[in-house]
Amino acid sequence: MAIAFFALFPLLSRSQVSDSNSHLTVHVDAEGFFYDAEYGTPFAKGFTVTGFRLSPTLVYDINERAQLRVGFNSILFAGMDSLYLLRPSLSLLYTPVPWLSFVAGTLLNGERRTENGERETLHPYTLTPLHQLPAPVIDPARHIFNYQEDGIQILTDTRIWNSETWLDWTHYLVPWTPDQELFTMGSRHEFVLLHFAYQNRDNTTPSTLFSRHFIAFLPVHFMASHRGGEVKTIDTNTVTTFNEKVGLRFEYSFKHKEKSINFFALDLPFYFYHLDNKVDHGGKAFYPSISYCWSRLNPNSQFSIFTSLGFWHGDHYFSALGSPLFWSINNYSLQHIPFTVNTQAIKQSNTQAFNPDLRNLLTYTLSFEHSFKGIALGLKVDALHDIDLKTNDFIFSFFLRYNGLFKIK
Repeated sequence: MAIAFFALFPLLSRSQVSDSNSHLTVHVDAEGFFYDAEYGTPFAKGFTVTGFRLSPTLVYDINERAQLRVGFNSILFAGMDSLYLLRPSLSLLYTPVPWLSFVAGTLLNGERRTENGERETLHPYTLTPLHQLPAPVIDPARHIFNYQEDGIQILTDTRIWNSETWLDWTHYLVPWTPDQELFTMGSRHEFVLLHFAYQNRDNTTPSTLFSRHFIAFLPVHFMASHRGGEVKTIDTNTVTTFNEKVGLRFEYSFKHKEKSINFFALDLPFYFYHLDNKVDHGGKAFYPSISYCWSRLNPNSQFSIFTSLGFWHGDHYFSALGSPLFWSINNYSLQHIPFTVNTQAIKQSNTQAFNPDLRNLLTYTLSFEHSFKGIALGLKVDALHDIDLKTNDFIFSFFLRYNGLFKIK
């Protein structure tokens, strides 16, 4: 596959292009990673994985509004004799207006990029989860094990509205096969309710001495995960889980002379879960958190420190794609969802009054990242303390990533 991919370069570079704005570029996305999940909770088993991912993409600008993207995703885990993943990536991107994009095929990972390939984001790469959804909704480990998603996607980005709507068809069900289809559809929206900005400029130079921004957001999302199928030949249950979120987010940032950024955020989200079954009454959760990010800016580099503290209160909450550390456990949900739960350890817990429907967790995150001309080096530590079980969970992650664009024509 890789040979065929690179064999396209000379053929495409010699091809005649009718549009003078059309050109070819190669986007190289490579990442080495180490992910160590040390779980003390009986709800999930920990694991450690280290490896390397290479995801090159040949991008052809059909015109000023459309792109054809062809490439592949490959993942190698240390200790395995073969690749863990090798999949082609194909997508067509159409942007009828600057604030709206349609994607068919391999979904984009949601990062906005400048012409030189640098990421346009205030937050470090270590904090950019899939679809910009938190761990209770989508497990960050899916970035390693389920990096590629295929389906359709709609993206919007305006001053007052940012959104992503997608369908990821994880497993297509061929008729009359002993299998089940799997797909996820979701829609994430972020509305700006208030935005106050202040800038102070030097009269002698055009540069800004400092700028302050206060923004109030209304974030909402909806996600449905389906497992089943109508033409299967196995007698297993068909289930669809739904997750929703609504809340408020407040951000304050202070930028000084294009040299440093101080960023504060307060999140007050409510999460909801239910099955497509009237027997299960569904669940809910509240996850307030405060965070701070400091970034030191240089012409070619950036150094960031991020820290966050939160409290999770879940009542019968579950997300099919979320981290099991936030799940609530009950007998009914165990019949429908393949939990990786050590039920015997729960029964033998020294906390006799423990109610597995209720989860009370303290969460803390600390991350460091340094980037220089497309290279990013980062370290992240997540810590969770279960107040009721008196257990601790830790996740240590390290990455070295390269992002670059090379123009061919």
